[in-house]
Parts: sequence; C-alpha cells; structure tokens
Amino acid sequence: MKLHVVCDISGSMGDGGKSFTMRTLVLAVAQWAELGYGSAEVMLSGWATEARNFVEWNSTKEFPEEMLSCSGTSNWDALIQLLGESPDGKVLLLTDGFWPQGSAKFFKRWKECLPLDTLRIIKIGSDANPQLKGPDVFAAEDFFAALDDWLGASPT
Repeated sequence: MKLHVVCDISGSMGDGGKSFTMRTLVLAVAQWAELGYGSAEVMLSGWATEARNFVEWNSTKEFPEEMLSCSGTSNWDALIQLLGESPDGKVLLLTDGFWPQGSAKFFKRWKECLPLDTLRIIKIGSDANPQLKGPDVFAAEDFFAALDDWLGASPT
C-alpha cells in the first residue's frame, strides 16, 4: 500500500521549528515502514502554493533541504490535483492547519468524498489551528498512535 506523506511547507510552517518537527516525523515514518512496523511504500510530497512529489526520495536519503524553506500559502486545489480525487493509497498530512478560507472549502469537499480512514492529519506546532480536530487528527506527540493499526504490520 502507498502512504502519501504530505508536508505543508507554506509560510506558517517556517515558524517555531515546525519544519524540523515535520522533518523528524517524516524520517520516523520512513524508518517505521522500513523496519516493518507497518506495511507501506512511503511517497513524500511537499505542498504550499504548488504541490509536488519527491519521487527520488526514499528512507535512505536525507530529508529534502528545500522542504525546510517554507513559503507561500496552502493551496488545496494544487494538492488535490497532485493526489487526485481518490488517492491511490492513504494520506498522512503534516500541517499546522492554517489554510486560506477559500482553499479550505476544497479540502472539506475532497475529504468528504474520500473512502473512510484514508486521511490522517498530524498537527505540527504548539500554535497549530485549534479548529483542526476530529478522530483523524492527531498531535505530533501522538504520531505513532496515528499510525497504529492504520496500515497493517508486516510479518517479522
């Protein structure tokens, strides 16, 4: 199964060490999958004004440096175009949850059309949007709880 790890690299993610927290979580999920705690092919994406896949990245490589330079705004239309209306796997979104109001409407419609349990959101930063809540939303410190039983474990 594919796991799309989407990193919000918009301007607000450049504050308070959020980009480094995000980096740590991306490397943790890559190691988690590599060691067989879950069964997933990890695909890394960056998202702000535009969205793109880092197809050349894998768990043996360093986190892409350009993902630490946060700028722009979160554009849900761009992310939905990248992932598609129905992603070919699960989506783990790392974000502080601050999105432009008009763009957030795209997210809400997209999320409502996703199969159940496709999306999990990890809130990054102590100032993460308090409006971002629900059973699919986890704090960064609960990261492993978000992964637990979500992707299934590989036999060891």
